[in-house]
Amino acid sequence: MKWLLDTNIIIHALNGVPAVRRRLNEAEERGEILTSAVVVGELIYGAECSARCEENRENIRQKLERIGIVPLDARVADRWGTLKSRLRARGRGKADIDLLIAATAVEEGAILVTDDAALLAGDIPGLTVENWTV
Repeated sequence: MKWLLDTNIIIHALNGVPAVRRRLNEAEERGEILTSAVVVGELIYGAECSARCEENRENIRQKLERIGIVPLDARVADRWGTLKSRLRARGRGKADIDLLIAATAVEEGAILVTDDAALLAGDIPGLTVENWTV
């Protein structure tokens, strides 16, 4: 089984949220933990904007050592374009970054782990989601 972690879940893990830490430990024993290169960019952006930039960057680096990073490639881009078009036709707009993360999860055959209501809405074709914060 594969899980792809969204930015907010990695932040919860970095902050030691007990439910997220427990589920992450369980998942590491049962399957593969991934994230998107887009998520890495969001994490670095957050660290760069923080008062403790170097400390936060180091925490991110350490956390990412145990997580596979999926690059943006042509198949993810193709899936993103298809998802964006289908959602737009139904009047269901989503942020491009959210859709890139969702497209990555779909292409990897991974469950997207997120705390983002837009991604938990159940309206993205082919996307399976879990929220480890509840």
